[in-house]
Amino acid sequence: MASGTDLPAVLLSSGIGLAIVGAFVGLLVWDARRRKSPSVLLDVVAAMARVWVAFVIVGAAFLIIRGVSDASYDVDAMPISMAWPTSLPCHTSGYEPTGATELYCARTDSAHATVLGLEGGLRALLTAGDVLSLLVVGVPGLVIAVLSQRAAEGAAFAARTSRWLLISAIIVLVAGTLGQTLTDIGSTLVAQEVLPPSDTDVAVAAGRTFSIAPPLWPVGVALGLGALSVIFRQGARLQRETEGLV
Repeated sequence: MASGTDLPAVLLSSGIGLAIVGAFVGLLVWDARRRKSPSVLLDVVAAMARVWVAFVIVGAAFLIIRGVSDASYDVDAMPISMAWPTSLPCHTSGYEPTGATELYCARTDSAHATVLGLEGGLRALLTAGDVLSLLVVGVPGLVIAVLSQRAAEGAAFAARTSRWLLISAIIVLVAGTLGQTLTDIGSTLVAQEVLPPSDTDVAVAAGRTFSIAPPLWPVGVALGLGALSVIFRQGARLQRETEGLV
């Protein structure tokens, strides 16, 4: 990811990043052909998936180290209560739109905050949420690596593949839901720890209520992986029956 105020520089940085990724993929293709792999594509996909999982493991280790250290802690979406700094049209009765593009209404309900001296319980809560959420990111890479390896071995419909898919579905459902929930609770507790309550006359206050909204996407992903698990189980059964007839 590249960001900055100079668009050409951002585009250049993005292009360099894409070139590095392209060179890495090209190296994987060259290595697979050098080894005379029966399926270059599967080899490349499996290798990239393993790199994906490795990055997730390194990221999880970094999060755990940050959680047990005394360093500052970044809270991505700390809930706050804050009035918009200027009067907006939605606050004016009888306002007539001008027809031009204008800001009609806005509110600020979260902030990216860096907190010092965060006590151990809150650090553990936030770290658990972050690690669980990152674990979900690694699941697709693990699934792709396993499926590609099984396919390269000529055992795409092995019983182990079906079990891996079912385990992945459970991990996504539990970690995806619980991770976001722990992060929401921890962020609200941090806001209440470092900011004054919302009933005081201050510019920025802690959020008024706990807002816990478990995401729905883990359910959809888990259902998809569960369906694939059933399909691969049926494929394994058909493969065994076919091999018995030969």
